[in-house]
Amino acid sequence: MIPAYLFTALLVLAALAYILRPLLKPSQPFPQSPRPQELRAEVELLKNQAREAAGEERKRLLAQAVRLERELADLGQQAPTPRPLSPATLALVAVSLLAVGVGLWRFTVPRLPGETIITSRAEAARLRDLEAKARQSNHPEAWLAYANQAWEVRDFERASQGYLQVLKLEPRNVLALRRLGILLFFAGRGEQALPVLELATRADPSEPEGWLFLGNIYFQAGRPQDAISAWERYKAAGGSSPQVDNLIQTARQQLQTSSAGQRVYLQKCAACHGAQAQGDIGPALKGNPISKVSQAVSEIVSKGRGSMPAVPLSAEELEALLDYLKTL
Repeated sequence: MIPAYLFTALLVLAALAYILRPLLKPSQPFPQSPRPQELRAEVELLKNQAREAAGEERKRLLAQAVRLERELADLGQQAPTPRPLSPATLALVAVSLLAVGVGLWRFTVPRLPGETIITSRAEAARLRDLEAKARQSNHPEAWLAYANQAWEVRDFERASQGYLQVLKLEPRNVLALRRLGILLFFAGRGEQALPVLELATRADPSEPEGWLFLGNIYFQAGRPQDAISAWERYKAAGGSSPQVDNLIQTARQQLQTSSAGQRVYLQKCAACHGAQAQGDIGPALKGNPISKVSQAVSEIVSKGRGSMPAVPLSAEELEALLDYLKTL
């Protein structure tokens, strides 16, 4: 955490030096205006013409020369004189900039695990304290409290570490087992998550959370009937996610469809993008111009983008999916 402090302090000091540098330089006089010199030359010319003129013409030339002399006098009175910046003004500017820098450092620089904004500061402090207690006692209850807190603040890396520590000390802890299976699923490791969640749901079939993600794994593995059964168990156990009914409908459509590309889409993509590609967790693909660009879709599917993980597909499945997306 110290490098973040030092970096922020150096950044604030550099900004202060850059902004105050022009103010600390010696005052420079304003460049002399060429207008007075021009007026003097014009006055001298008018006076010379008046010496050679007579009558009304001479009066007119002298009157014009007088007006120009008055203008010349006014310019002399209005000439700006540079004033040095007062120490009080310099101090006020410096304090204001320092206050801005301290405010940015105080409310934007992450300092604790899971902390990114001011509203998460208390949660992050609690997470730090729970981790210290778990390491000190090395009891499964302490590690479970730490892992559950990390899960709540969506710090899934630390949650995984915590649940692993729980299972090392207490291998039959069903909550840690179920959460670890879900985290494996989040990481795109469905094959490893499957036996973990199957074991967790057998150990505690009354917990809907395990059935929900087990159904997701079955669905992505091309087992729509098993997915439907798992999601029905999720609902029977009291699960209330509004997406489950759509997922069940999507799985039933997969059982009925004859298009290879649509089967791949329903199996791998519909859970996030909707059964009709209308968009859900992920963006809508129906009518999306990117869906028609095979190279772009292949890149996104194979490498992932943003919150979307890479989707493992065979060459035949990818080709079928690309053909299907072009029909949307």
